[in-house]
Formats: sequence, C-alpha cells, structure tokens
Amino acid sequence: MEKSVIDELNKKGVAYFIPKGNSMWPTLKDKAQPVLIKKATEPLNVYDVALYKKEDGTLVLHRVIKVLEDFYVFLGDSQIVEEKVEKTQVLGVMVGFYKGNKFIETNDQSYIKRVKKWFKNEKFRRFRIKLFYLRLKIFAFFKKRKKENV
Repeated sequence: MEKSVIDELNKKGVAYFIPKGNSMWPTLKDKAQPVLIKKATEPLNVYDVALYKKEDGTLVLHRVIKVLEDFYVFLGDSQIVEEKVEKTQVLGVMVGFYKGNKFIETNDQSYIKRVKKWFKNEKFRRFRIKLFYLRLKIFAFFKKRKKENV
C-alpha cells in the first residue's frame, strides 16, 4: 500500500486510500473511510491532516498541531504523544474523506468546527480517548472469549 500511495502522489498528484489504525479516531475509523490526499506543494497549517514518511519508511496520516520553522508537530486525533516531523518528510495533505456515502472536504466549516472543538478541551479529549481504547479492549476480550467457546 505504501509504495502505491507514493507512486500515485508522484504520478497524478493525488491518491485515494483507506487508512488503517485508530490513531485518527474520531475523525477516521479503522479501515473504514477512504481519504483523498493531494501532493503537498504548500506549507501546512495547524489542523491539516497530512501524510508523512517516518525515518523507518512507515507512512503516517496525522494532524498538524504546531507549525515551526523547520518542522511540524503532528498528533493523531486519538493520540497524546506529539511527533516532530521535518517538512521534507511530508508527502501529501488530506483534502477530504468519506463518511458513509458522503464526501467531507477538509475546508468544510462544520468539519473545521468539530476539529477545533476536539482539540480545545484537552482534559475532555483525553477522557474520551481513554474510553475509546477501553471499549476496544472490552470488545477484543469478548471476541476472544467467544472464539474460545466455539
């Protein structure tokens, strides 16, 4: 997947893919929502969601929370650990994603309002994140138990 996304960005300037993982919850759900990324040609802004390549080659889709001179600070929506990323590591920026059959553009005012609200109250955000991951653990526990009993 990683090579094909980079190839698409380099050839066409855009790429669609379905991210995996829970780091961008509640904005994006694991393996459930296609995103449209365009090649990064301009500096990013706070709250942009960008695709970047880590030093180990892993592609990551996270949100910019700080813009500094030589690098960005990224954070997944359901993460608490910030990551410094050099501007040269950024490959593309998300321009939208699908929620069901509806395409949500990242310049949509209601989307921007939800993002700002999510990051405004850090204590509430951390509480919701803890509940989310607890719920995932509980579901995984019961799923495992169900398999054992079959």
